Amino acid sequence: MTSATDSVPADRPRDDTIRMRRWPRPAMPIASAWWRRQAKQTRTGLAVAGLLALAGILSLCASLGRPTGASAIVLRPEASAPDNGKSWVATKAWQGSGNKETDTFTVTGHWRVDWIFSPSSSNAGVFQVFIYSADGRQLLNLAANSQRGGADTSFWVGPGTYYLKISSAGGDWKVGVQDLH
Repeated sequence: MTSATDSVPADRPRDDTIRMRRWPRPAMPIASAWWRRQAKQTRTGLAVAGLLALAGILSLCASLGRPTGASAIVLRPEASAPDNGKSWVATKAWQGSGNKETDTFTVTGHWRVDWIFSPSSSNAGVFQVFIYSADGRQLLNLAANSQRGGADTSFWVGPGTYYLKISSAGGDWKVGVQDLH
């Protein structure tokens, strides 16, 4: 005796491999018939969507394989640095207008990014500072993001060697990095 969900006779030993081999067979002709009924553009669109989904899955799998142990770069923002009895030492400073990739700099632990942005018109501008690992492969965080003029400081904890990418439109800027010693 068999049922619709169990195609293995009751008097035979249960072997799941037999059921698994038989299970997709009834669905294949239905899927094939459905595929043939679709317009050529629909089939092309579905094939492209399938390839993009596969590429996304492969990208996700590749990112899961990145190091997460002691070799991974850890950079965390702080509200303020614990500077009791310590002093800030200027590490590097840059100024200009437009976009710039800075030189690499090395910090020992607690550090900060100070910035000033002066838009050239009352329509404001855009100013962003991105922190990258020294090898340039990993965007770590955003140190500044402003559409108005002004000045601010962002505090960070994480020793290492980094560089900044400054993106600016419509104004002059000055950026400095200071290390806590």
